[in-house]
Amino acid sequence: MTRHALSALLAATAAFAVAAPARAERLLDEATIQIRNETRRYYRLHDTEAPPEGPLIVLVSGSGCNDFGARFSKYFESYPKSLDLYFLEKPHIDKGASGEPGTCSDAYKRADNLDRRVADTLEFIDTHEHLRNRPPGSLALLGFSEGGQVAPIVASRSKKVGWLAVAGAGGMRQGAGFLLFADRGVAPYAEFSRPRLEAEFAAIAKEPDALDKEFFGHPYAYWSSHLFHDPLPVYAQLDIPIVVAMGEKDDSEPVEAGRLLKNYFAQRPQKKFQFIEYKDANHGLQANGKSHAKDFVGSLAQWFKGDAKAFANQPGN
Repeated sequence: MTRHALSALLAATAAFAVAAPARAERLLDEATIQIRNETRRYYRLHDTEAPPEGPLIVLVSGSGCNDFGARFSKYFESYPKSLDLYFLEKPHIDKGASGEPGTCSDAYKRADNLDRRVADTLEFIDTHEHLRNRPPGSLALLGFSEGGQVAPIVASRSKKVGWLAVAGAGGMRQGAGFLLFADRGVAPYAEFSRPRLEAEFAAIAKEPDALDKEFFGHPYAYWSSHLFHDPLPVYAQLDIPIVVAMGEKDDSEPVEAGRLLKNYFAQRPQKKFQFIEYKDANHGLQANGKSHAKDFVGSLAQWFKGDAKAFANQPGN
């Protein structure tokens, strides 16, 4: 190769290097925001230099005072390089908090109820600079477990929400689910007979604001906001694409809660609803050592694009 040819090749290579796009990298950013005049921690999980495909996602976590911000990113390992997700941590949760029984602070317990979680999520959407100016129908809500109760209510109250995805929750009152578990002999609900559970529910309804009385590790004030909430009328209000995923052997919320939604929407085929039931899977969508939660989340990207077969390869579907 002549010196002239070598110089030309090096110049062309340099020009290509300048023009080539940078490799997308997934970043987890942590920052704070004012919600209800309190400083709150939130996270943004996003890809750099990735094409702006799909909606911005707002994640709503499950119950307890564990530091979910430290571990939620693992669920998105199968999501393609176009992710832009926001997660608001619940109030009064310390970094690294395990969420073990007896470790939740009194301040956390006072703030831990369904109405507060809905209100905080709505304020987060209306306050964060990247979310508040989004046009109608441009956000997706993803609710895990208890977040699957919160997210449908938020979707019914915010015009910015155009998609709803739920994992580990369905359309049944939580109290009804506990009674079903007790009848079936599922621990720990089987330790209570149906009459004992119903008596406990009545005591909670009588003192709905009590923080000094507990049931299954949560104050009455928490349970009064969740046990009696009926999700089905909320789902009935929604006119956006919805997907719900549950494990066949979920022992925190019975799979019948998801099947209830499936049957309801089967009578309303004009609605865009899908129910994904993972065979042998538990509440976390795990079965036989495999995390189907990652499969479910990874398939959302195609579902957001309107692909009706996005979940066709999921086990049991």
